[in-house]
Amino acid sequence: MTLPSLDPEIKNGKPTKSRIYLLEVRDRKEPERNPIAWVLIERQEKFQKNEADDSVLTASVQISYECITPRNSYRVSGKGKFFGSYSRNSVDGMPMVALTSPNDTLFFDPIELRGQRIGTYLMNEIVLWVQQWPEARVRPIKLVAGQAGEDNKERRNLFYTQFGIKFDFRDSEQREGVSKPMLVKELTPVENWKESIGERDVREYISEMLSERDLLKAELSRRKSANETLISERRLIEAHPIRWVWNRLLPGVVSCVLLLSLPLVVALALVRFFH
Repeated sequence: MTLPSLDPEIKNGKPTKSRIYLLEVRDRKEPERNPIAWVLIERQEKFQKNEADDSVLTASVQISYECITPRNSYRVSGKGKFFGSYSRNSVDGMPMVALTSPNDTLFFDPIELRGQRIGTYLMNEIVLWVQQWPEARVRPIKLVAGQAGEDNKERRNLFYTQFGIKFDFRDSEQREGVSKPMLVKELTPVENWKESIGERDVREYISEMLSERDLLKAELSRRKSANETLISERRLIEAHPIRWVWNRLLPGVVSCVLLLSLPLVVALALVRFFH
């Protein structure tokens, strides 16, 4: 390994995702079109183990993201973190996992990219990570009215329920509530993000961009050369318009003369042949 952060890790004999990689995001309504965003991902895991039997006492994972935008772009480069944790001994002595940060704030920036399943992808990574402890309880998730307005309340609730999380709502409008007790094994991983989001190796993606840049530079050079030829010809026309017209017409005139004179030449040849 030359760059450990970019190389896949081996866990339990199986390769896993590298610590740093790239998401290529397309519009979920038009996934066949060009990407609309690129998101750099960094994954950080920590484990505290029992020295006696090497069992995990506590663990945490942090999925950090940053949207990459072109230089001088009008778009905002959003960034943030999704957080998950595990504790073998919670308050009541039972193993427990958390799917959100300690203060239960979970949102994705920038706003213009919300609804493109990027948040779903990040949350799914947390759900997949906690499945290491299928019998652990899931710490309750609290929904409060201030987290969502009328325009995105339904999307916020669906964001959690798609993972199999159910809520006891305190109001009929489903603005506030607490998730019902459940075990990790009852969580449902989500894969609909695959329709519009692709995971890319950073080095491979940079290599593709360099190749595309070289092709564009070659095409630009070709067009520049063609443009210079046109400019040179225009200057010649402006300086010697009659000569340019004559040079252009001369081949055509010669061809016409030859075509018109061909029957006469053939006729003279026949006359000489028979006499």
